[in-house]
Amino acid sequence: MNLVEPVLITGATGFIGSHLAMRLHNMGIRPRLLVRNATRLQRDLRDAAEIVTGSLAATDQLRRAVRGAGTIFHCAANVNTWDRWSAYDEANISGISNLLAAITAEKATPARLVHLSSVDVYGFPRDAVTESAATTGGAFGYGRSKASGETVLRETADRLGLPVVVLRPTNVIGPGSQFIRRIGDELRRGLMLTIDGGKVDCGFLYIQNLIDCMIWAAIDPAAVGRCFNVRDPVSIGWDRFIRDLREGIEGRGIVIDLPFRLANAAAVVAELPWRIGLLHGEPLLHRLLVRIFGRTCGHDISALQEAGAPLGGVGYEEAMRRSVAWYREVSA
Repeated sequence: MNLVEPVLITGATGFIGSHLAMRLHNMGIRPRLLVRNATRLQRDLRDAAEIVTGSLAATDQLRRAVRGAGTIFHCAANVNTWDRWSAYDEANISGISNLLAAITAEKATPARLVHLSSVDVYGFPRDAVTESAATTGGAFGYGRSKASGETVLRETADRLGLPVVVLRPTNVIGPGSQFIRRIGDELRRGLMLTIDGGKVDCGFLYIQNLIDCMIWAAIDPAAVGRCFNVRDPVSIGWDRFIRDLREGIEGRGIVIDLPFRLANAAAVVAELPWRIGLLHGEPLLHRLLVRIFGRTCGHDISALQEAGAPLGGVGYEEAMRRSVAWYREVSA
């Protein structure tokens, strides 16, 4: 089975979208990329891809992007851990709504639409959950917006008969990952926090292993109409991840550990100046970060395993080696 071309990727300058675009390029596929700024693409990809300059809010460019597309990977999203609700809404709810409207207007009939969601739709329960768990998004804007985006997709796909697959990745690690960059910076010369000993599963997912699953979702009949949690089939606690990254980059930062309740109380206080508008940007500590590091992200992937998806092609040690090498290069 092969991908049905043309293959459209939204969010191709982002972390996941850029890795997917390069994989397709290396497979001999000329991807169609919807991007705001083509100069952010790697030069060899810029020269090899069909580029549509625009955004999910630009109707004409969006219609051009979906026109005749055989496979659509919807990677574009606002993945910030701290932002205004309007910004999440624009990217994660209105964005998918606009994409579906363009498909409708063009009377496009893609063979598959693969939508990247997030396990944040579960709202950080204490224990690992399956795809049947409630998807309220919890108390934070990112998770709520991704849950609402899924609802929009599901309702429209049912009405139009679109063959869709929803993937809910855990924490995606690898060259270019915000986790590697942000945690690495703190471990290098700052202050890193672990919670309850860092024993909870970090939901490790190497970027190339996610790309394997995305391509599988776009071609395998077993994936159509389904939703899958996606992570690597290993259980890695934040304590091991942080220790291995610290050793790999020869970090000299300080790591402190707090109980969940104390960390959460500290986060409530720490984020207050930002909430009342005295400061701008993202607080160093806030409640979403406490949940990322203090609640399991290792959600159940039995559905993905039973469906026959390729999992864990690159093992943990090699994934960390590549991630460390990237961080050392960009931080030199």
